[in-house]
Amino acid sequence: MIINRFPISWQSCLSLLGFTATITLAGCTSMVNVPAPDTKPINTPHSASTDNPVSNANSFTGCPPFNPKNTICTMQYDPVCVKVTTNSGTSSRTAGNACSACGTQEAIGYVKGECL
Repeated sequence: MIINRFPISWQSCLSLLGFTATITLAGCTSMVNVPAPDTKPINTPHSASTDNPVSNANSFTGCPPFNPKNTICTMQYDPVCVKVTTNSGTSSRTAGNACSACGTQEAIGYVKGECL
């Protein structure tokens, strides 16, 4: 008496393998073509202004009026030196990027690069 150790025949395995390959390949042909994201910078009221044209990389850029409801910043690290008002005048601190530099009411403006 011979006992079949495999409950599925090898022909069934090949059929199942062929079916799986067909479904996999069919799924690849029906992929949706997704357009590339728009990477141009978002224009804020301040960036659209021509009052402060940028003449070089270290020019002072004034912060737009603070509005926490319209401020969402990304986490990229592109350090800037931000000038802020304090009780005793003004001071400077390094911020992670221009958006986070202008993320408080005390921010006046910034220059590109870390504070010295």
